[in-house]
Amino acid sequence: MTAPASNRPATEPRTRAGGTRRADRAAKHAFRSRRVLPALAGALLMVVAGVLTAIEVISTTLDHPARVFPYGWVRKADWNDWYALAIFAVLALIGACFVLAAVLPGTSRVVPLHGRDPSLLTGVSRRGLKRLAAAAAEGAPGVSGVRRVRLRRRRVRVVAQTPVQAPAGLDEGVAEAVRERLDRLGPLPARSVAVRMKHREG
Repeated sequence: MTAPASNRPATEPRTRAGGTRRADRAAKHAFRSRRVLPALAGALLMVVAGVLTAIEVISTTLDHPARVFPYGWVRKADWNDWYALAIFAVLALIGACFVLAAVLPGTSRVVPLHGRDPSLLTGVSRRGLKRLAAAAAEGAPGVSGVRRVRLRRRRVRVVAQTPVQAPAGLDEGVAEAVRERLDRLGPLPARSVAVRMKHREG
């Protein structure tokens, strides 16, 4: 017997939607690239600079300066000279690169997948997602093979081969097949599909 619609909790769809959004956010955070190498390089540079500064300060306090830093050049340098400005520009650029590396997300090897439970996170490798897209494209009518699949953050680009002399309209069928496969898989974020057909005799 089917229960009346009025007996169902009004908050059920909202709760499911909220759980889905939480699951998607958790998957994106879990599979996000951590930028380990830039962080490690920045930490090592900070440690080296701190140790050298401490050595210079302590040795100068004991009247035996280690002269790790070029004091003579600093005293004689004109801060408006081109070489001084170039050094400052390079240092500022290096610092900006480290800041951007820490703030901007990197390219993860795993693409998170859409889910419903925040405690159950799933993902697929980038290579696996490319293979799935290629398999879907190869199964489309008029396609003899897939030459290349490029995976971007918001788009999947497929270059497919066909023996058809005039492949007009085939790209839409291939794109629809790839989109259907991606929709079933549910990668995050959702990606559009761009297809280019190339004629090749079978």
